[in-house]
Amino acid sequence: MSADTALPARRPDEPASPPAPRLDRAAIEEVLASGRRLLVQGAMGINASDGLSGKVAAVRTRRLLGVGTISAVLKTPAMLAAEIRRAKREAPGGFVGVNLMAAIHKQDFEALARTAFAEGASFLVQGAGISREIVKWCRAAGIPFVGIVSSGRLAAMYEKWGAEWLVAEGAEAGGHIGDIGHPLLQLLDEVKAATSLPVVAAGGIEAHDLPTVFAHGAAGAQLATRFLASRDGDVHPNFKDMHLRRGNPDVTLITSCVKGMKARAVKNAFTDALAAGKHFPPRSKTWFFGPEGYMGRTKDCIECLGDGLCLCRESDFQESFCITDALLEAAVHGDVERGLFYTGQSVTGIEETDVGRLPTVAEIFEDFERAIGGTAVEGPGARAADLDIAARFL
Repeated sequence: MSADTALPARRPDEPASPPAPRLDRAAIEEVLASGRRLLVQGAMGINASDGLSGKVAAVRTRRLLGVGTISAVLKTPAMLAAEIRRAKREAPGGFVGVNLMAAIHKQDFEALARTAFAEGASFLVQGAGISREIVKWCRAAGIPFVGIVSSGRLAAMYEKWGAEWLVAEGAEAGGHIGDIGHPLLQLLDEVKAATSLPVVAAGGIEAHDLPTVFAHGAAGAQLATRFLASRDGDVHPNFKDMHLRRGNPDVTLITSCVKGMKARAVKNAFTDALAAGKHFPPRSKTWFFGPEGYMGRTKDCIECLGDGLCLCRESDFQESFCITDALLEAAVHGDVERGLFYTGQSVTGIEETDVGRLPTVAEIFEDFERAIGGTAVEGPGARAADLDIAARFL
């Protein structure tokens, strides 16, 4: 390997952690052979999915196998290591992976990748950009690499590079989305035609959609919004409540500070202000990261994104918004006015109305199991009875 693609060295003071089982292509094929499909908990922004991954990874039902994913977004290596270890304690022998965004600061990207490897994650999934470097690092570390894709072309490229499986994320997903005109089932068919790798479907999926996405050949489904609105997890109760009692008018697309990408969120005063052209320069984050700041950076702008990728920083803070502030306000402070509450389109299907009566992760899996009970999960094409569901995606 050349110097610029070599695996970042582990610090000598980093103790090894007993690894979680690898979720590679062979492991997925074994799951499918057992008659099960993967049910993956999608990673969400800072703090939003903390406390969920281990609970999901601990669940195994007759037809589903839970897979937890920890978001590395805006975590320090110590924070990420602690969350991986907690999830592995809660799910001994379960699959616990890490999501790492390619768009973040390069130094942070390397440090967090190194942490995921040292802690023995089951897999590393990459979104928000493309880095061939990380595929090589994963291979050197013996950690399966997973790519999030929004086209068949990208799927074929990742297979060539050495990915073990893929997540096909359709336009109905929450947070940053790729092609807003590329609905899930259309994308899933395109990706399946372009690669031989196992493909997990993601984006706006509800329990009753599972038979349809499985009938289209998906090795599993990835859901985030449904798990966010659960009794489990560390996120602020107001964050959960913002995902209840929502209809289509309550969901909006914003222009993110991350390269101007489109992103789906719950509509509130903050998204209205963005739509009106207001900007939100960064504020101090030492209240959350401590006096040493984030990765040693103590200024109001902690340069969380890579060079040239933040519209706010590139405009000298005269445009757009600080995404770290907005996400912290939502997930940690629960500020329903100033926070940014990313969500998938499936938020409109959440039936609970009281945050105090949300189901646990285990109870959500029971709903999933009932949704696919009595239906075959093998075979190409959607059944006629599922065409009304398919119509929502197409």
